[in-house]
Amino acid sequence: MVMQRVAPPPRLGTARNTDRATLGPYIAEIGSALGIEFHPWQSLLSDVSMELIPRSEPVEGQSLYRLNHQYAGALVGRQSGKTAWSVARILAQCQLTEHREIAEQCGLPYIKSQHVAYTAQSRTVAVQKWLEHLDIIDNSSLGRCIKTVRMATGREICTFTNGSTYRPVTPNKTGARGLTLDLAIIDEALAHPMWLLQVLRPTMAQRDSAELCIGAQFVVISNAGDEDSELLNRMQELGIESLSNPEAKRCWLEWSMHPEADPLSETTWLDTMPTLEQPNGISLDFMRMEAETLRLDQFMREYLCHRIAKSREQLIPADRWMEAYRTDITIPADLVLALDISMDRQRASLMAAGAVGSYIPLEVIDGREGLDWVLERCVQVAQRWLAPIVIDAGGPAASLIAPLEALHVTVIPIATREVSNAAAMFYDAVLAKRICHMNDYRLNDAVTGASKRAVGERWAFDRRGHIDISPLVAASFAVWAIETGQIQKPGIF
Repeated sequence: MVMQRVAPPPRLGTARNTDRATLGPYIAEIGSALGIEFHPWQSLLSDVSMELIPRSEPVEGQSLYRLNHQYAGALVGRQSGKTAWSVARILAQCQLTEHREIAEQCGLPYIKSQHVAYTAQSRTVAVQKWLEHLDIIDNSSLGRCIKTVRMATGREICTFTNGSTYRPVTPNKTGARGLTLDLAIIDEALAHPMWLLQVLRPTMAQRDSAELCIGAQFVVISNAGDEDSELLNRMQELGIESLSNPEAKRCWLEWSMHPEADPLSETTWLDTMPTLEQPNGISLDFMRMEAETLRLDQFMREYLCHRIAKSREQLIPADRWMEAYRTDITIPADLVLALDISMDRQRASLMAAGAVGSYIPLEVIDGREGLDWVLERCVQVAQRWLAPIVIDAGGPAASLIAPLEALHVTVIPIATREVSNAAAMFYDAVLAKRICHMNDYRLNDAVTGASKRAVGERWAFDRRGHIDISPLVAASFAVWAIETGQIQKPGIF
């Protein structure tokens, strides 16, 4: 019998206060009626965010208990079930008036009709998601709760039989004008500026303490953003600060990778993603393809909820690279050449490297746009120095292997499986201060723009960015040839 892997807990998260009652099971019950069986992360978010506390100064007509958390937030990777949780949370809010036991639990004769708004990164997406939510509701046993759906542009609204309403809100400075809300859910909060909070939160002021209500809640849910994700980053900052305060009025749950973890390790994925290899979750095979397809910074944000500051996105640290600039060590006569062509075949780079003691100096022999110069230049340099040329046998420059060999140039083919080894050898040699370079802007730019992509359990330099990294790729091939003994290493002189 195969044991199901236990889903990981949040790396950072507000602890469930078991001394408090919670409406979390009610959210899960609504989800089940919609055909949604919650993953553990969805249940935990519901249980924590829906805790009840006594009102400090209850007055006639108000409940004795209310929601503790006025703000709730979750950071969780793509395709983890954010939409499913959101529709359950929304419908649960709208159906509060139907549940006498909840009203009694909160010390009320009944709960009045509720008003909910949802927004996403744009009005178009918000409306699409709203329609998706309504479709889920309509195709469940709770579809009978929908009374009318109005589709007038800019005034879309679903009204339930109990008078509760659910509408999409345009994420601009006037989209929520005139509304009074009990619940606002901000999906893909990474896309929103800080002013959206100033637009939506005041709509909840009256409802938070209204008669026959249980308090208003502002919810943000997203994967990680970037440095421009003002609203999400602020909510994350305040959420993390609140973790040390058990009486905080906000809760925060974050399924994110540890900053020191290897983002391309499957162990990191399993320790981070709450639905990976879970029933109705994401498969490892899918994640392997995503890791190979996306740029590393995108993969880390989308699935591992880790934001990389722009100053830290450079794969090879700028200070370490510039420390490698030296003029006292030059390439020896016994050198190796390496050629690489950009993926769009618009540029090519010819690099040279050699071994001088424990050092490997590098030089950009040529690098420019177009390919009409490449064959002649490679032959000229290779014959002058009697040097072999390393070429990726499965890469863009492979088409030149046969023509070069026909012109009596020795080609050292590097197999596709060795390309990731070459990248790792280059990276390690830079960090070990064994690489030397001549401060050529072409190689400098390639190093500055380099990121990595997954290749199985390893990685290689990612060619898919807007910066030409062919000088770096070629340099790594040359280093590989030296490190693996493809050419003889002379002593220092």
